[in-house]
Amino acid sequence: MKSLSLAIVLPLSLIALSVNQAVANSAIDTENTQKFAGETIVITATRYQQDVDKIPGAITVITEDDIAKQISISDDLTSVLANLVPSMTPSRQKLSNQGENLRGRTALILVDGVPQNNPLRNGNRYGYPVDSSTLERIEVVNGASAVHGMGATGGLINYITMSAKEGDNFKQTIGLRINDSFSSDSTSTKTWYNLRHFDEQFDIVAAASWHDQGIYYDGNGHPIGMNSIQGETQDSTATNFFLKTGVNFGEQRLEFSTNHYELESNNNYVPIKGNFNDGIVGTVEKGASTGEPISNQVEAYNINYSHDNLADGGLTVQFFYQEFDAIYGEASWRATPTVIRDQGIITSTKKGVKLAYSQIDLLNLDDSWVFGIDVLDDSTQQRLVATGLGVTPEMSYLGVSPFAQGDILVNDALRLTGGLRYETTTVDVENDQTLYSYGLYDEDGNPHGQVDIIGGEQDFNELVFNLGAVYELTDEMNVFAGFNQGFGLPDIGRVLRGNWIGDQGQPLNGDINIDFNTMPAVKPVVTDNYEIGLNYTDDQWRVTASTYYSLAKDGANLSLNSGGTYDVVRQRTEITGAEFTAKYQLNEQLSLQALYSTIKGEVDSNSDGSVDSDMDLKNISPDRFMFAANFDATDNVSTRIQVNTLMDSENNDKEQQFDGYTLVDASIKYDLQKYGRLTFAVENVMDKFYVGYFSQIRKHPSYYFSGKGRNYSLSYEFNF
Repeated sequence: MKSLSLAIVLPLSLIALSVNQAVANSAIDTENTQKFAGETIVITATRYQQDVDKIPGAITVITEDDIAKQISISDDLTSVLANLVPSMTPSRQKLSNQGENLRGRTALILVDGVPQNNPLRNGNRYGYPVDSSTLERIEVVNGASAVHGMGATGGLINYITMSAKEGDNFKQTIGLRINDSFSSDSTSTKTWYNLRHFDEQFDIVAAASWHDQGIYYDGNGHPIGMNSIQGETQDSTATNFFLKTGVNFGEQRLEFSTNHYELESNNNYVPIKGNFNDGIVGTVEKGASTGEPISNQVEAYNINYSHDNLADGGLTVQFFYQEFDAIYGEASWRATPTVIRDQGIITSTKKGVKLAYSQIDLLNLDDSWVFGIDVLDDSTQQRLVATGLGVTPEMSYLGVSPFAQGDILVNDALRLTGGLRYETTTVDVENDQTLYSYGLYDEDGNPHGQVDIIGGEQDFNELVFNLGAVYELTDEMNVFAGFNQGFGLPDIGRVLRGNWIGDQGQPLNGDINIDFNTMPAVKPVVTDNYEIGLNYTDDQWRVTASTYYSLAKDGANLSLNSGGTYDVVRQRTEITGAEFTAKYQLNEQLSLQALYSTIKGEVDSNSDGSVDSDMDLKNISPDRFMFAANFDATDNVSTRIQVNTLMDSENNDKEQQFDGYTLVDASIKYDLQKYGRLTFAVENVMDKFYVGYFSQIRKHPSYYFSGKGRNYSLSYEFNF
């Protein structure tokens, strides 16, 4: 085993000594113990401010301090979620978030309530919509929800950007972080800056960041392979510009915000494929790929108006506009009989309105209510960069959804919640043709290139609802039960682009044309989520435990085909699972944290109405356990150590097997007071070699990668 350097032993030793001291002092420090029993207010779950303990479901709130601790180890939002959200699948450490799901289904990603997912063509590039340095908190609703509309069949993840606060008098912050594994070209550098000002009439936040990432190395000291098509965060440069400004006039407020995020490959390396059967992981070598650099670009604008006392209620109106562009690497698209290679690009434009009017105590039962309407307009197409040919036709989505949500206190112990949302959706598809390689075979087995796509319009209407109850057993403990429905669309673009035939395939009998107007595969997916659980909160403990059952009678899953790609398959899907999270504040100095998740999914593979086969492991996470200790050694020194264990899992039907692993991370922060803050962190302290979850179950040489080995991080931040 490799010897650990002093840089690793020192923080771990400090943490161990600190824990021992804290335990010894716990008996005399109880009077000063930090209390958990204060209110934790969230807005994502209900569309109005609500104490998390009054919501009949599992909610994860990731605070600004939680985010800071995680990104000091690995500045990757998908890793933050994977570490702190129980049923989130492991981070792939890639630009693509394919296979990163919540409770076995799709999570709707929001930034300040604005949807980031593309409802018509899921390019799996919505995991990085904003830089971590602009975030104030992350609110996660675990389980299906329709409160924010289409797409949350697995839950909601709302990134909430920073705001100026009282005391910010043109406060400025500048930061620098260097990551390195001390191998060739492994250095990553990030700088960030923000300005915040607050007074009673006017506030502003302006922020910018620049993040240049080097090559990742695994626990064996080898460069980690790259996905030349889907894209990478390693060997890339990301920039982010953010502005939020607001004006208050009486009980009204007008706010404008904009964010521009772009990540682009540096194009210094080309991949060397691995070999799954022989257990050889992919790697890279120096070189430059042809074509445009792989990139992601998200540009968003928001206007928010609020009136806190309009007819004894509160009105909020949000207007948003977003442009999204994702360029993929060169691949063998075979767009025509003579043009073989090209790059794909997905472009999407979203605009919409979210209007909500809330009131409290309409029934004098400590009740809260919100009524509103959401409008979302989305236009999306996937096409090729060089030839300009459409991989999918031009598609547009219009959703108009009125809703109502509320809760009432029936008696001193029982609170009931409920809501309705009527989803009216129109999808328009233009006439087009498939690419040559996505045609169909005729009855004689001859390929028909560039098959006609018959466009048209389909309308979908669905009433979805939620019901729940929270019963307070004691001042510290309550139990809850909830039923929630989620509404989503399958990957319509993937269905419309046809079936890949390449140079060989199986004949497909029937009509050669692809007719959108008669396709059952594009119908919406309604997911029913049943959940029971408990919350316990006192001066030292915060515990949540729940178990759930999720049913999609006509689910849309990705199933691996014989050609190595995924098809959309409509089938009954049932998912069961359990989650446990706990925080324990032993004394002022030491707090402990733990979470556990187990999940199992089954599908109806023969369409007889009953599930009979395990779900493809790509859709669900392995059972996992996380333990962490936070220790404030002094007023100026704080430390954290976290241990993440992913357990073995298998799917015999798909011949998928995952060999689990355990990773240890550690960090130590020193507050220099007026001279700034210094943080040293180590990712994968033990330099464990492992193959990532997605790589193991994908079983494809282009996706077979090891995970990140030991990586050091040094951060400095200064206010002035």
